[in-house]
Amino acid sequence: MHNDEPVTAPPENLRRRLPSPAPGGDAPTGSDPEGLDELHLLAQHCLDHIAELVDRYVAEVSAFEGYRMAVEQEDLRETARDSFELLLRLVGRLPVPESLDGVSERLGRRRAQQGVPLEQLLQAVRMDFRVVWTAFLQRTPPERLAELTRGAVRVWEAVEFHTVRTHAAYLDEVAVLARRQERERVALMGRLLFSDGRDQQLVAQAAALLGVGARDRFAVAIAPPASQDAMRRAVASHLGRTVSHLQQHQGMLVLVVRLPGDTPQLPHDWLVSVPCAVGPVARGLAEVPGVVRAAEAVALALPADARGPVTLAEAWMPVAAARVGPVAAMLARSVLSGLDAAPSAERGRLLDTVLAYCDTGSIAGTAARLYCHRNTVLNRLNRFTELTGFDPARPREAATVLFALSCRDTAAAGPADPAAERG
Repeated sequence: MHNDEPVTAPPENLRRRLPSPAPGGDAPTGSDPEGLDELHLLAQHCLDHIAELVDRYVAEVSAFEGYRMAVEQEDLRETARDSFELLLRLVGRLPVPESLDGVSERLGRRRAQQGVPLEQLLQAVRMDFRVVWTAFLQRTPPERLAELTRGAVRVWEAVEFHTVRTHAAYLDEVAVLARRQERERVALMGRLLFSDGRDQQLVAQAAALLGVGARDRFAVAIAPPASQDAMRRAVASHLGRTVSHLQQHQGMLVLVVRLPGDTPQLPHDWLVSVPCAVGPVARGLAEVPGVVRAAEAVALALPADARGPVTLAEAWMPVAAARVGPVAAMLARSVLSGLDAAPSAERGRLLDTVLAYCDTGSIAGTAARLYCHRNTVLNRLNRFTELTGFDPARPREAATVLFALSCRDTAAAGPADPAAERG
C-alpha cells in the first residue's frame, strides 16, 4: 500500500474525535501505548491485504436487494476498497492520500443517483465496522485481545465519521435530483398542456415522469390566483399518496390528479373549500390538455361568491355566453327586451321569481323560497310570459331565458380579458 501519491493528515474534525499521541510521542492519558500500536500495525497489515476485506464485504452486501438491482459488482468493489482504505488509514493514523479526499461524499451521491434505499446504504456502510473489526480479531493473538478491545471506540468513530458524511451527501443528492426531476416534470407537462395531446411520444414521456399510465383516468382542477394557496393546502391535506401534479399555467394553478381505481370523478371533499374550476374526467393523459382548456374557461367564469369547486356542467351557461361574443348582447335583448315595459321594481320581482322557479321546478317551492303565496308566483310567471313571450314552465323556453340572462350578465361585464383574469 505504499505509493507516491500526495498524502494528508486525517481531517481536522476527525483528529479532534479520535485519540491522538501526546507531545513527545507518548500515548494519551489513560490509554495503552501497546493498544495504539496494535491498531497501527493491524491497520497497516489489513491495508496490505485489503482485497480480503473487500471480498468479505461484497459477498454480504451483494445480497441486499437495493444493491443487487442497482449496483454493479465492479462498482461495489471499487467503492468498498476506497472506503476500507480510508477507514484503515484513519484508525491506524496513517497518511491519507489526496485521492481519498471526499470518498464518503462521493459514495453517498453515487448511491443516491443509483436509487439505493437510504436504509440499505446506511446498513452497508456500518457493516464496514464488522468487517474491519473481524479482520482485526483474526490477526490478534489471544493475549493481545484486551489491548485491542480498548481501541474499539476508535474504530467505531472512524466508521461513524464515514457514515455521517455518506448520509449527508446522499440526502443532498436526493434533494438535487428531486429539484431536477421537478424541473423536468414541469417543463414536460408545460409542453403537454400547450399541445393537442396527439403527440404519443410526448404523452408517454409525461406518463413516465409522473409515474402514471398513459391510459389512466385523470381529474383536472384549476384555481385562479386568489384561490391558489387554498388549493395547495387542500392538496397537501387531502390527496395524501394520490398521484398528483401542480403546475402554473397561463397564470392559473393547474391540478392534475390520477383517479384511483373505480373512482368516477374527483371526490368532492378533496377540494371542498377551494373556489376552483373542475373539468370533465380525462380518459387518458392525452385528453388532459383539452380538459385543461375547458376548466380554464370555467375558471374565467367563476362567480365572485364561489366557495368551492364549480364543474363545467354547472357553469356551462356563463362559459357559453362568454364564447358567443357580440351575439350575447343581441340574444339578451331579443329575449328580455319586453321587460323594459315594466317598472324597474317589477322587473326585479319577475326575474327573481323566474330564477327561483327554474331552480326549484315547482310553484310551492318557489313560494316558500320567496315567502309569498303560490298565486303570487303564478301571477308573476304569467306576467313574465305576457311581456317576453317565453313561458318558464316550458323546459326549452326556460333554457332560452336562463341563457339570455347569462348573456346579459356577460355583456354587462364587458368583453373578457383572459390575460387580465390570469394575472
